[in-house]
Amino acid sequence: MSDEPPSEFLEPWCVPGADNLAAMEAELARELKPNLRHPLHSVSVRAIARRQDRDDVLFALNNHGCRLAVVHLTWSQGTETNSQWPATTMFASWSQWTESMKRDHEEWNT
Repeated sequence: MSDEPPSEFLEPWCVPGADNLAAMEAELARELKPNLRHPLHSVSVRAIARRQDRDDVLFALNNHGCRLAVVHLTWSQGTETNSQWPATTMFASWSQWTESMKRDHEEWNT
């Protein structure tokens, strides 16, 4: 199996416009700022896609042991310091994330 990004994102995943992706990156930075114990604190990220039915965003990680992460943004105005929030699932490879996307797609269509 190739470890390249998928040629297309299956529903419920989609690729929003650049402005929306930038807003998601800014929101993640805001949510992580007070949370020094979160595994993505101080990690350079790039938003790639979002899940249409949830506040889940796929980020590419730079200079980190894992390549990708799906983060459930809280969009909360409070200061979250629990290292479990925002909820984050790490993926070591594109192929690993693509399998997760396929499961999401199957659930979406049932």
